[in-house]
Amino acid sequence: MRSKDQLAVIAFLEQHRSTTPRRLARELGWDNKHTHNILGRLTRIGLIKNIGKPAHPENRLVQRWQAKIKPDAPAKKKCAAPPMATVCRENWQGYQIHKILGSARA
Repeated sequence: MRSKDQLAVIAFLEQHRSTTPRRLARELGWDNKHTHNILGRLTRIGLIKNIGKPAHPENRLVQRWQAKIKPDAPAKKKCAAPPMATVCRENWQGYQIHKILGSARA
């Protein structure tokens, strides 16, 4: 949930409490399909809910929606050991051992 469009919808709903997709599209300058996709994604995540009828939707933020937002994932650490191919290129004796014994992977 890092899209700037999703954040814009959440900010709009915080300010106006509830909105229709048509009003949201008009206010934010999007087309209906884009608005529908963003609202659908936020509904699947569980941040907003439709309080209107299916033919006349009206969306509102759910209670305690802040708890449903996942924090940023930490960047993956690279392993300290260089890949086997790099070791073999730099050390030809290691390459001979690698040829005889095979890969260290199980």
